[in-house]
Amino acid sequence: MWRIDLAACDEGGSVEFLSADEEARAARLATARGRTRFRHARIALRRLLGAYLGLPPGELVLEYGEHGKPHLTGGAQSDLSPLFFNLSHSGNLALFAVGELGEIGVDIERIRPLTYPGRLARDHLSAEEQELSPDWSAAAARPEFFRIWARKEAILKAAGLGLSRPLDRVDTIRGVLDGRSWWLLDLLPEDGFAGAVACARAPAAVRRWSWP
Repeated sequence: MWRIDLAACDEGGSVEFLSADEEARAARLATARGRTRFRHARIALRRLLGAYLGLPPGELVLEYGEHGKPHLTGGAQSDLSPLFFNLSHSGNLALFAVGELGEIGVDIERIRPLTYPGRLARDHLSAEEQELSPDWSAAAARPEFFRIWARKEAILKAAGLGLSRPLDRVDTIRGVLDGRSWWLLDLLPEDGFAGAVACARAPAAVRRWSWP
């Protein structure tokens, strides 16, 4: 598990190894800050994957599933051991999860004020999850709301489903989606952020690093 400080990343000549698809996705973002953060997150993803695989970052070939989940395909990387990974970023932080135990998903959320917190809780949390706070409109409930939200997105990303499933169907208390169980771990990347990682199998240990 890697915590990535996007503000500390230095592009240098690294932008040149981003794919045309990655550059096009960055260009579609509305702000210069958003475009820079996206590029830095993808540069970090390629550098870290390249280090694990022993390949130049620019040679990695990434394809995307129906709901946008990236995976490695083709080239020299296809002859190596299976590597499962996922990336999420919010604000100036990103989380990169990588392993060999099966599909993996990670999510990070900046804890922030919500316009309609009560409505969001009613619409997207299960009945059991709603009982975890007496008042979802209170500022004190925000960390718990975003903790649950990060767990939901981590499971959906591990399953390769994005936000294609109603969020209230994702059971973050037991880690279950559509009858399938997922191993779940809450992450605290920094004050003011919530995060979670989900995996098809429970790892014997979770090792954590920071980058750069």
